[in-house]
Parts: sequence; structure tokens; C-alpha cells
Amino acid sequence: PLLYPHKQTTAVQGPDIISLNMTGVLIVYSSLFARWAYIVKPQNLLLASCHVTNVAAQLNQMRRALDYKTSQGQDEEVKDITMKAAATAAAGAGCVALGPMIQSAMVGMNLGVLSSVAAADAGPFTVHFWAPMSKWLISGASFMDLHRPTEKISIAQYTALTMTGLFFSRYALLVQPINYTLCSVNIALFGSSAWHLGRKINADYIEGPTTEAEEEATPKEE
Repeated sequence: PLLYPHKQTTAVQGPDIISLNMTGVLIVYSSLFARWAYIVKPQNLLLASCHVTNVAAQLNQMRRALDYKTSQGQDEEVKDITMKAAATAAAGAGCVALGPMIQSAMVGMNLGVLSSVAAADAGPFTVHFWAPMSKWLISGASFMDLHRPTEKISIAQYTALTMTGLFFSRYALLVQPINYTLCSVNIALFGSSAWHLGRKINADYIEGPTTEAEEEATPKEE
């Protein structure tokens, strides 16, 4: 859990503040990584079990959030969310079912670079590609909030995220097939998390903290 602070779920967290969008992203993310950890060489059952546990935890969070919305009379919103979830699941199942046929067709057409990419061991028709791509949805959040007020930054959390980026950028180069997409997303995670961690340490122990109002008043580079 230390290396995946964004996955931790607080049992007492109010269902009214659960983000259904992030919960859905985490379900897809951990589902893909559980599969990836199971088939990668060497097989990583510890990592797979971590993600399976997170899928279960996020499904429970989604249930709690939907139950809360139903109790508040938001039946139409619940129905809309359920339909979107079903459509996403159907699209995913379709990709899994049709992917091998499309891949074979593209490889057989001898389209040069496109055929080579389609046939790659860690190409876009494999979980080796889509698992790390899903992580960009989470890692990208750090880049969207580079000027986050330091009072809202957790040293423990961002230390863990920085170490995660460091360890997994190396780990991605040790598995088979070598996963450069996973390496790149973890390099990005390391950089963005180390940036936030440095700002927090600087604010708390060197120059003093910055408030949200001060952050908003600070001119940002265009």
C-alpha cells in the first residue's frame, strides 16, 4: 500500500465525496495491471494480488456511492452511470474479442511500420501496452496540478509516489517483454512527484509554507 497511496481506500470515507470518475479509472487501471502482472515474465503474483484487492475495494466504493445517490433520490443519475459502465464493459469485451483478428489482419497486410507495431510483443494489441497507458490517467493528474498549495501536499504520499516512479521505471526494463511505455510513465511520475515533494520540503523546512491564496496570487508562466 505504501507504493500505491492513490489506491488506498478509507472505510469511513463519506460516500457523498467518492469520485465515481476516479473510481472507474482505478477499476480499469487495476484490472489491466492485475492481468499484466500475471502474464509478464517473471510473473509477479504479489503485484497482481495488490491490484485484484484494489479492484475489489474500488467496486465496493462504487457500490457505496451509488447506494448513497439512490437514497438521495438521484435515480436518473444512477441509471445513467450504470448505462455508461455497461457500455464501457461491453466496449472492453469487444476489444478483447476482436483484437486478435484485427491484429492478424494488420500483420498479414504487410503495412511496414504499422504491421511491425501491430506484431510487437508489447504493442497496442496487448495488455503490455494498455496497462501502462491507463497509468497515464493517474500520473497525468500531477502534471495538471504543478502549483498545488504546499499545505495540501503530503510528504508521506509524495515520497511514496516518487519512490514508486523510481522503482518501476527500472522494473519496466527488467521484465519480458521490456516495457518502454511503463518505463516512460513512471519516469514522468517520478519527476512530477519529486517536484511536489521538493516544494513541500522547501515550504515546511526552508522558506515556510505557501497558502492557497498565495499560490493563486503567484503569476504562472504562460
